[in-house]
Amino acid sequence: MSAPRRKLAVVAREAGVSISTVSKVLRAYPDVAPATRTRVREVLRRAGYPLDSDAAGNRREESELVDVVVASRSSGWTGDVLAGLADATREPGLALVVTTVNGGEPVPRLWLERLFVRGTRGVIGLNVEFTDTQVAYLAAYNIPSVLLPADSSTPVSEVLTTILDGTPPYPHSMAFMEMWGSVAAAD
Repeated sequence: MSAPRRKLAVVAREAGVSISTVSKVLRAYPDVAPATRTRVREVLRRAGYPLDSDAAGNRREESELVDVVVASRSSGWTGDVLAGLADATREPGLALVVTTVNGGEPVPRLWLERLFVRGTRGVIGLNVEFTDTQVAYLAAYNIPSVLLPADSSTPVSEVLTTILDGTPPYPHSMAFMEMWGSVAAAD
């Protein structure tokens, strides 16, 4: 049998955070700073708490959804990319969740909260900006993510392969793999 768990209040005191923050880390909520999340997870690990059971990142393989976040005032290129992604996701039995944001503004926090609740196979950003917290959350839970700037030439099939396999075709140290050029709507 594993060591008895300490109460959340003890974990919170050792980590220097509130009980609420410890609870958010246990449930993999996105609104905890990366450094704080790391510190709390270490104290939880030492205290005998299982950290990865039913976390949002672990639901990735179960999800049939691929998130696409797109700037609302994008060019016709965006429509071509969305059509190509819709076609490409149909065969493996996946569905797209499309979120539009105002161009030039970061993706709102509400998007990440919804993603946490429903799970996702991966995230594709079309000509949008993500906050450092959002990027850190996606990286912390190994959610494959691709950022395509306007008029990227990367084929849709390559983008989808990156999401489904969870491994970018090119080494990249950031949570988002940037693909440049003009995306072909279909291969």
